[in-house]
Amino acid sequence: MRVRRLPFLRLVPLVIGVIGLGALGLSPSSAHAQDTPPTDAPGIAAEDQIVLAGTVTVPQGERVGEVVVFSGRVEVDGVVTGDVVILEGPVTVAGQVNGSVIAADGVIRLAGSARVGGDVLASDEVRVRPGAKVGGETRGATRFSLEAPLAVLGKLLGPVAVAFSVLLVGLALVLLAPRGADAVAEALTEAPLASLGWGILVAVSVPVASVALVVSVLGFPLGLALFLSLGLWWLVGLTWAAWCAGRGLVRAPRGRGAAMVSGWAILAAVGLVPILNAAVWTLVPILGLGAMLVAVWRARHGAHYGRHRRTGVRAPAEDEVEAGIA
Repeated sequence: MRVRRLPFLRLVPLVIGVIGLGALGLSPSSAHAQDTPPTDAPGIAAEDQIVLAGTVTVPQGERVGEVVVFSGRVEVDGVVTGDVVILEGPVTVAGQVNGSVIAADGVIRLAGSARVGGDVLASDEVRVRPGAKVGGETRGATRFSLEAPLAVLGKLLGPVAVAFSVLLVGLALVLLAPRGADAVAEALTEAPLASLGWGILVAVSVPVASVALVVSVLGFPLGLALFLSLGLWWLVGLTWAAWCAGRGLVRAPRGRGAAMVSGWAILAAVGLVPILNAAVWTLVPILGLGAMLVAVWRARHGAHYGRHRRTGVRAPAEDEVEAGIA
């Protein structure tokens, strides 16, 4: 739809001006153009007509600026130099409107003498008498809503919220447990299959255990708390996965913060892809949780793998040397 003007954008300063209706002496029930000073005098501009509830009447031979009515009706026999916008109620035009005529919830009637320079849009019907002239588009049954912009915003809101949360949690984990973060990255690098296996075990066992505790009644509080913590488990796993991806790009001993931001940037970019983000958000947290559990198990049992195992050289005992074993 081609709209030559955007009347709703001009409503912002007008709506703000509603606050000063009492100071300006405008009645909330009616505003008549005959109270407007003559605009033929130099230096005097046509006044805007803003009404909360009531009727705006522009008599023949009079000129006004913008006409905005929240609830009521508009009758134009004179000249409106701006737009006519009514949120609830009908509009009747027998004179001239230089802008557009919009009825968000009502009927628009154009007499044969009506002249409209812009568009004529109504949520109901537009009744046009022969002889009326409209410079723009005339259309009834128009939907006035923010559905399309909100739909686009809704699609972007999820990925943006996930990326923001992962960044905050990741920076907090790296700051509070820097060595633990290194251990998680090392565990995923050296034991990817074990990390995947433990992650799948947690992803399956935690929901099952929470449901079993809830059904048992006695463990209802614990089961409920465990079930509500699934979101936290998912977020932590996603954060650890992003950290591991960043650590793969920014190798130690370079900064942990740079590594976290790098992994977060990759995750944020993937999150903008509609189908790929769902797959990544489902599978990647499992890998991150598994790497965390492997790192915890290693720390608890004093196990050392990978480069620690290769670089560590145990000196042979004296009895082994004498026996010819070493």
